[in-house]
Amino acid sequence: MIGRLIRAIRSRIDRATLESHRQTILRCIQGGEGLYLNGKILLVHGQNLSLGKNVHIGHDSSLNCRGGISIGDHTILSGNVTIYSYDHGFKGACRLPYDKSVTHKPVRIGQYVWIGMNVTIAPGTVIEDGVVVGIGAVVSGHIPANAIVVSPKPRIVGYRDSERTRELYEQGMFYQRAA
Repeated sequence: MIGRLIRAIRSRIDRATLESHRQTILRCIQGGEGLYLNGKILLVHGQNLSLGKNVHIGHDSSLNCRGGISIGDHTILSGNVTIYSYDHGFKGACRLPYDKSVTHKPVRIGQYVWIGMNVTIAPGTVIEDGVVVGIGAVVSGHIPANAIVVSPKPRIVGYRDSERTRELYEQGMFYQRAA
């Protein structure tokens, strides 16, 4: 009996906390009518997030909107989805592994898109309407309407400038956060 009462109280507190979290998010973003949060999310630079109607965002998702993120109507992000809209400078960088420069690359996700759990969406990605992205995929580039996307096995897509990397290493030029 007492256990059931404690669970009921915790459930009410959790719902109230989640609604407070939802209201905080709605105050700093554009749009968001009918936003449903299935748990807490990490939202960075929320003023650069634009949400359509009836967007669902799953627990433990992380949206870094520094370069801008737009999500269309009736789109579902499952749990633990990560979206970044900027990138650190590493090509021609003056520090290792990257320097303090950033490049803003907006992410646009269309309407009625379903993003599966543990998906990562890279800066500059455009996902058109009706796309389904499978669990654990890493998505980048342009995904056409109604495509079903899964990640292939990891592959090398390029290399850093070896000579420049060696120079920076020998000079001890490593990234350090500002004090």
